[in-house]
Amino acid sequence: MANKLQKVTLKEQAYQALREMIASHRFSSGTWINTERLADELGVSRTPVWQALKELEKEGLVRHEPNRGIRMVEMTPEMALDLYEVRGVLEAMAARLAAGRISAQTLKRMETVLAKQKKLVAADDQLGYSKSDFEFHALLYGSCGNWLLRELLDNIKSKAQPFGRDITPVLADLYEDHEKLVQALKKGDAKAAAQAMRKHNNRLPRLMRHALQKNKGRS
Repeated sequence: MANKLQKVTLKEQAYQALREMIASHRFSSGTWINTERLADELGVSRTPVWQALKELEKEGLVRHEPNRGIRMVEMTPEMALDLYEVRGVLEAMAARLAAGRISAQTLKRMETVLAKQKKLVAADDQLGYSKSDFEFHALLYGSCGNWLLRELLDNIKSKAQPFGRDITPVLADLYEDHEKLVQALKKGDAKAAAQAMRKHNNRLPRLMRHALQKNKGRS
């Protein structure tokens, strides 16, 4: 007997639309969200939009301020550095575990994403690459075989999405790290896979620290 299809509620549709907007950097860190305008744009009442925003608040992406409204959670460069420090450790662990557990089917999907990323890097498409990056890392998380690790990484990755940053200087390097990770996973080389992810997660923090030092020098 076939499983019954689940109806997608307006709240779920609004939630997915908002997540897509966040992934596309429609709302930058700390900006206010106009719920009435969003409801008009999505063609729904304000109720499902508010319900979706409450879900995002639980995930730590937005914050409700009484008598003021809802805004994106503000992430300072210092907070982002903390995030990448933790993410680097956990992603290295996920890569090490995935090296002995990833399926051939998932590896093929990763290679498909890599082919897409190669074109995005050539076109210097940061937004497209960021979305593709989310998909690539999700495949790694899903292959680590540890539900808690996957949940922690999903949460960290979501928190990083609204934090806009210029990744042009390291875009090609980030792609090469992905290539090295896939090669290591195909060989079942846990050490090389973990090393690729540690190196990968050091690139943006190094870029941010350089920018912070540059700004301090100007002040």
